[in-house]
Amino acid sequence: MKTDQLLESISNKLSAVLLVLLSPEIEKKGTAQKVELLARLKITNQEMAEILGTTKGSVEVLKSRANKKRR
Repeated sequence: MKTDQLLESISNKLSAVLLVLLSPEIEKKGTAQKVELLARLKITNQEMAEILGTTKGSVEVLKSRANKKRR
């Protein structure tokens, strides 16, 4: 991985962690809602899974369901 890509990945993860930790409203939300919020930060499904303590597959399913709801 190139240095620029690594730094961008670290920055995205840090933004996501801060979002999750600093917002009391987020604590009340379910995993599906958290995935929707984290998806806005342009982080990978694997990174979301690591942050939320779940699997990449679960994140993919939750994102898919959220996309279906929007249609």
